[in-house]
Amino acid sequence: MNKYAKTVLLALACFFLFVGVKSSMETKPYAELTDLQTFNGVIHKLHCPYKGAAALSLKESELTFNLSVNFRADYCSDNTSQPLLGKDVQLIARQANGDFYQVYEMKTAGKFILTPEDIEAEQGSSTLGMFFLAFLTVAFVVYKSRKKKVS
Repeated sequence: MNKYAKTVLLALACFFLFVGVKSSMETKPYAELTDLQTFNGVIHKLHCPYKGAAALSLKESELTFNLSVNFRADYCSDNTSQPLLGKDVQLIARQANGDFYQVYEMKTAGKFILTPEDIEAEQGSSTLGMFFLAFLTVAFVVYKSRKKKVS
């Protein structure tokens, strides 16, 4: 492995480490959040991308509410998402940026669809994933840079 490739890979590892540290510092447990807001409304549209977290829009609202990757996996197929459209929901969310809010709790008719534990677990696993990527990248550079014995 040449010096340029090592430098690029180690810079990438530093980037992953930086994102992981920043994510772990900015993530607060649900119990410590003080800027939560409650929203009541009717689900107008589910936004279900091919990858990533799902989102929803409420009728008569310009806001977009980010949900979770697990929500997308559980509720974003044709036969499970359609019953959610038009349902009254209560959302407990925190403003992420602009008109985007991160939902921590979602319930309809007394049934919890999304809980704070789901969101905390997802945030924790993504932060851990960044540290793991940094470790794997450094391990790869070390493995490729080792001196080979000449027999």
